[in-house]
Amino acid sequence: MTRPDPLRLPLDLDLFEGPLDLLLTLVLRDEVDLAELPVAGVVNASLGGPEPWDPATAGELIVLMAALVDLKSRRLVGDDEDDLEPDPDAAEVRELLYQRLVAYAPFQKAAAWLAEADRVAGRVHYRRAPLDGAPAFVTPGDAADLAAAMARVLREPPAPSLAHLNTARVNVSDIIHRLRAALHHDDVLSFEAQLAERDGRVIGGPLREGTTLLAALEMAHRGEVTLDQPRLFGDIAIRRAPREDPGKGAR
Repeated sequence: MTRPDPLRLPLDLDLFEGPLDLLLTLVLRDEVDLAELPVAGVVNASLGGPEPWDPATAGELIVLMAALVDLKSRRLVGDDEDDLEPDPDAAEVRELLYQRLVAYAPFQKAAAWLAEADRVAGRVHYRRAPLDGAPAFVTPGDAADLAAAMARVLREPPAPSLAHLNTARVNVSDIIHRLRAALHHDDVLSFEAQLAERDGRVIGGPLREGTTLLAALEMAHRGEVTLDQPRLFGDIAIRRAPREDPGKGAR
């Protein structure tokens, strides 16, 4: 249960209706006539309610009420038309009341925030989970069991199998030499025919196919062959480049 705010306690008087802090502010601004303000009613409404005040809050309220009574008494006693000089004691009481209101403002906001946080936290329910069971301990064994376990840990694992890897080795230079030798017999070579061996099957897979294409492109870059692919994604014709006649350059 949140503790009620003393200065936010509503007052229901003939002259004023509202919280106590607003009444004190209006008094300091001279918007409420102290001569008509029933201080006894303010005290009864603030301290005589059913709410239980803690000693610190009750003491603060008593100090504020004492300052209010002192200020009203000085206003009533010093109400003399011939006395035009201000009373320094009344100004001191007025300043004291104002300082206490200013000092109370941050605590009033903090109390409102704590009350709201307590209201929100009251809707949170934590799940009460049971404690974990006792851990299962390994049954102790003898020295032979420990030695066998250590031997299994220190045993070198078997070498991983490389059977799934492609062990075919291809070399671009070797394929270039093979293509040059084939072009000595035929002017045009089929790219697919260079890959098909052993009953028409492609030997070496994508690796062989890629390196053969690189070899053909390298020979075309050197000017040894020309490449022609009449149909998209079709076979590539590797054609030997025509040799230049040495006599043409001498003429």
